[in-house]
Amino acid sequence: MKLKVKKSYIMEGTILVSGSKNACLPEMVVPLLTKEKVILYNVPSILDVYSMIDILKKINVKVDYNEETKTLTLQRRKIKKNSTGHEISKIRASYYLMGALFSIKKNFVTKYPGGCNFVNRPINYHLDALKKMGASIKQKNNKIIIKRKRKLPCIINLETKSLGTTINIIFASVLTKGETIINNASIEPEVIDVINLLNKMNASITIINDQIIIKGVKKLKGTTHYVIPDRMEAGSYMFLASSLKGSNVLLKNINLNHLEYVINFLKKQGLIIIEKKDELRIINSNLSNSTNIIADNYPLFPTDLQQIACSYLLTCEGLSVVKDNIYPKRFSEVLELLNMNANMYILDNVLLIMKSNLIGKTVFAKDLRAGFSLIIAGTIAEGETIIENAEVILRGYENVVQKLKNCNINIEAMK
Repeated sequence: MKLKVKKSYIMEGTILVSGSKNACLPEMVVPLLTKEKVILYNVPSILDVYSMIDILKKINVKVDYNEETKTLTLQRRKIKKNSTGHEISKIRASYYLMGALFSIKKNFVTKYPGGCNFVNRPINYHLDALKKMGASIKQKNNKIIIKRKRKLPCIINLETKSLGTTINIIFASVLTKGETIINNASIEPEVIDVINLLNKMNASITIINDQIIIKGVKKLKGTTHYVIPDRMEAGSYMFLASSLKGSNVLLKNINLNHLEYVINFLKKQGLIIIEKKDELRIINSNLSNSTNIIADNYPLFPTDLQQIACSYLLTCEGLSVVKDNIYPKRFSEVLELLNMNANMYILDNVLLIMKSNLIGKTVFAKDLRAGFSLIIAGTIAEGETIIENAEVILRGYENVVQKLKNCNINIEAMK
């Protein structure tokens, strides 16, 4: 799939922000931990969700997804212990099966996850944690063979904060007798949303600063849960509006608290932002000056918006500096932007960006967030930009083409 993007002069309209990709995907795995039905609301119609549905069906979970109401009903049946289909390699979130299957199966086989490869992202933190909790792990021909005799409560000190590892440890320990403690845990909103879901199901999980304490329970019950809004989708549209002078965009279905850092950042850049309950209006009356961005753990600047912000910085006067403390080499969009005449340089894992007059070219979206950064670049570039491999964008952005067209962005999908 390709996207054709032409220079746009204003972004104006209303966008309904979808449910969070990074919360929804692990929450889809939660029903493996109970025999009862779990119903999720506000589930986005994105490719990663459909891939996870395929994975769950393959291991014998009953799945019913209503695209119109965004309602997903899940109930496990007799779960298969072999999850090695090609679907596993489509998305990174497939690694959540490891924690859940560890809880309910003594032996199982899975594969390495897929997803965006903007940097090398090994899963050693996940595997090391499972070993400490009683797993014996062998890796052979891209397969991960996991066996355990018993589940051990323990204290796990994470070397670095990791959203995925934190959630996987929670899944692996929530049905383990005793107390498991995660130190230096990720406390991103998506982790908290997963914990809120599990606690509604009779789990006993508490958070103290960056420590998570899981007291194992005998069983979990079914429940219903509303997935939090996607702060990365909302932030993406905010940076697109910030790149086009004269923009006036209303974002609905957002959590203002989750976007506090980004909101304050853009206010300092001169954007007018009006906040009201679960809505936000962003107005761009003038182009911004250069600034610095350091991507880091929540509540600081999100790494998932770092690449997207880089395209916005190409419209800012002066020299901007970008550093990513989570993924120091997360600059997969840079070569494509250089092809479009961007004035930017990578120096010792720091990206230097200057205002640029972009020219539309044919570019390649290497991953989800790089893809959206190229959409922004296409809207500010002279002429026409063709984004190849654009299906990666659909992995995390629901109905992105129509949402943008409704806001006067010159974009269309091509085969």
